[in-house]
Amino acid sequence: MKNNRSVLGLIFLLTTSAIWGISYIFTKIAVESIPPMTLASIRFFLASVILSFFVLRKRRRGFLLSKEAILSGLFGVTLYFFFENYSLKLTNPSDAALIVSSAPILAIIFYDMLERRFNIIEYLGSISAFVGLFFIIYGGQFSEGSSILGNIIAFGAAISWVGYTYFFEKHSNSTASGTFAISLWGMIFAIPFAILEIFVFKMPVSINSRAITGILYLAFLASAIGYFMWGMGIKLWGGKYSTIWIYTIPIFTVLADVIFLNNVPTLFFYLGASLVATGMILVIIQRLKNIRGYKENLSTQSRH
Repeated sequence: MKNNRSVLGLIFLLTTSAIWGISYIFTKIAVESIPPMTLASIRFFLASVILSFFVLRKRRRGFLLSKEAILSGLFGVTLYFFFENYSLKLTNPSDAALIVSSAPILAIIFYDMLERRFNIIEYLGSISAFVGLFFIIYGGQFSEGSSILGNIIAFGAAISWVGYTYFFEKHSNSTASGTFAISLWGMIFAIPFAILEIFVFKMPVSINSRAITGILYLAFLASAIGYFMWGMGIKLWGGKYSTIWIYTIPIFTVLADVIFLNNVPTLFFYLGASLVATGMILVIIQRLKNIRGYKENLSTQSRH
């Protein structure tokens, strides 16, 4: 039964990573016409509308006011997209992508501090994957336009994602309800920023076919379906181990770049992908050992 849950969780997490990897292309298209937090408000408003058809008909409202739901929406939507999108205003995408991808390492440290246990294999695997991302993102050369302030802001996105993972894992309701709740609260918290963008900072908004295409992909696939499946992955794999699949997102971004934009990956991509795979395998093997140890403890207790 545990093995079936692991396989199902893997499918959910890997599929979501592919969706989110491709979403960078559609985000880039959409933010050319719509300010970042205005875009976040629109995409999660539409996601909330979609998810409401599956949740509100059950006539259960209490889950919306749970502390975990509110904090998941704040960390996983509003703060995450605020830090990520605005870091891109100051620094180059390569730096931002690499720093945001430090979330799995931060998650392992955070959960190990909570559990008061540390495993060197998990850290070696995570570092291997992170170095692999360095090769994938930079492709053997450093890009210009780096900003210390922008990089610090990008680090806020990684911390926000760890917070989202922790609070969502503690959310006791179904993942459909949980996803609806974080989408709704994320939109609510994002609206004040959108108002500032449009009415105070006078950022231009232009709705065209390209922007609509980006919004629809981000709302339906990346938000409603993506957050739902990622939530399922957290439930099945746990918060600590689910975050390692973030390492695969840049790989899918590069593959989408190859497919849609006909760009050819360099040898550094293959080197980086190999390091990412090696690192993830190390962490996954450690997770399987933990499951095996859990089963053995249950078996021993049942005999007594």
